[in-house]
Amino acid sequence: MARLNQLTLEVTNGYKAYELDKATRPLTDFIDDLSVWYLRRSRERLKGEDETDKKLALGTLRYVLKTLAQVMAPAMPFYAEYLWQKVRNGNEAISVHLSEWPNVGEVDPVVIGEMSLVREFVTTALEARTKANIKVRQPLSSLTLNIEMAKEYTDIVAEEINVKMVAFDINQTERVILNTVITPELKMEGDTRDLIRAIQDMRKEAGLVPQDSIRLEIKTNEVGEELLSNTNMSNLIKKTVGASEIIITENSGKEIKAGENSFVISIHKL
Repeated sequence: MARLNQLTLEVTNGYKAYELDKATRPLTDFIDDLSVWYLRRSRERLKGEDETDKKLALGTLRYVLKTLAQVMAPAMPFYAEYLWQKVRNGNEAISVHLSEWPNVGEVDPVVIGEMSLVREFVTTALEARTKANIKVRQPLSSLTLNIEMAKEYTDIVAEEINVKMVAFDINQTERVILNTVITPELKMEGDTRDLIRAIQDMRKEAGLVPQDSIRLEIKTNEVGEELLSNTNMSNLIKKTVGASEIIITENSGKEIKAGENSFVISIHKL
């Protein structure tokens, strides 16, 4: 909402001053923030089981898209109209070009600045992962920042980088220091996430929708069986891929790799 208010202010001031570049250029950055950052991070909320939170997330998204349609209407009239028709309700103007220009809400520079720092930290830490040749699905134990931040921001950093803990050391010179030591427990969780990704791909190939429940039949080696017998890992798999049960048995399914382990997986829709 802070970014939306900032966008509305910038576009409004640009048109008032007859400076069309300043009225239109902010649209690109905002759309990038909305799609690459906000929407991607909100996917679980938008399809989640918490109906109250889902309704709030959808309400916020609808309001943002409606306002975006209004501020882009002078520069992108046809797409703005298309977007408006998708998100308007029956009590609102029948066309975006008949609606009133949105009022500028409060621009919170602190929130915008903090989130900008979060994204900077995330980018730097992801680069560190790439240099260490550690994929994002592999959990790591910790990340240390050289600036203290509130928990609501460090939680975002932890999720994006896939670390268990974010610590602070204001005396360190580097922006971020990533602990790249992978314990056996972390390795098992990383292999589990690789397995989940492969199963999700198999679901898509089978034409299943998220609501479809499945039974998994899996053939694997001793290490793979140890992974599947771990209650936390098996529960994570079942919850994420929508499986009611996992059966370790011979089958003629698809062979996939998860870490150093090989699995033959057969999916059965229930």
